[in-house]
Amino acid sequence: MLTLVQPSVDGQGRGAPSGRRPRSTALTDAEAMRLRAALRNLKGLYGTWDCLSAVMGVPKTTITNFVYGTNRSTHGLALRAAKAAGTTIDQLLGGLAPADRCPHCGAPREVTR
Repeated sequence: MLTLVQPSVDGQGRGAPSGRRPRSTALTDAEAMRLRAALRNLKGLYGTWDCLSAVMGVPKTTITNFVYGTNRSTHGLALRAAKAAGTTIDQLLGGLAPADRCPHCGAPREVTR
């Protein structure tokens, strides 16, 4: 026999969510700095913030608020920026790679003159 149970007034778990995002979804300071630089470069490639926001599928204010420092970002914005740039999140947010090494395997490149 099936018994129906009324949901709790507080919902599941320990009360209502606080509205704050967990730290795990926030970018580190270094990643945020690299994402800001990438978004500025993408804006230069696409011409305007409006065009870039259309390509990324997010509101213009989301991008500009992050770039000018009034919002914290998540990996979701980084993912959309990486797709707009045609690269991966690791390459977008990672550190600088030496030019004399292969970016994929790290093997030294041969210099042709």
